[in-house]
Amino acid sequence: MNQEKPKSSGGCGKVAIGCGIAVLIVVIIVALGAWYVANNWRSLASSGVAAAVNSAVEQSPLPDEQKQAITTRVDQIKQDFADGKITLEQIVNAMEAVNIEGLIVAGMTQYVASGIIEPSSLSDDDKTDARQALNRVAHGVLEGQIYQSQVQQALDPVLVKSNSGDWQFKPSPSEADLLKVTENASALADQAGVSEDVEEVDFAERVGEAFDQALGQP
Repeated sequence: MNQEKPKSSGGCGKVAIGCGIAVLIVVIIVALGAWYVANNWRSLASSGVAAAVNSAVEQSPLPDEQKQAITTRVDQIKQDFADGKITLEQIVNAMEAVNIEGLIVAGMTQYVASGIIEPSSLSDDDKTDARQALNRVAHGVLEGQIYQSQVQQALDPVLVKSNSGDWQFKPSPSEADLLKVTENASALADQAGVSEDVEEVDFAERVGEAFDQALGQP
């Protein structure tokens, strides 16, 4: 796809407030190293930060197994740093390796699927179609096939611009709005060449793989 990647619009706040508690967890995890290390150095492992991260994970819409995987991974990284097994440079490399913008945009689609589509009055079949289409879009984003501006266009039926100019999700989108999102997402995924058989995005696995590669761990 010959399309220049648009500049970031500033993450969830500029695109859609509430675009994913789950993705905010990723941001917390990735930012954790630089922020807390700068202030507390080797006392990282004994801090109360783990409790804050675990609380955010618990409140997220992520599946239980992903919640557990993220919590375990963060605790291990903090402990390894406190024990001197990994360096600050490695943590910085890990932060750079995680595609934060991609995860945020992909998380928008997950929020629509779990936070808007799932509790709606759509039929079970329509919900299944919506989840599949939105998951394909999430994969396309993470693989660099789909860009933020395209996702925003696809989700436009459930978005509204606030007085401050930020995009937010509608509080009560209609069934027609939700069906249009499914149609848009499916067409976008088709256009980008995303397979119809992709598995559900595992955010914990994505973050874990990025950390493993950056930290030189198997």
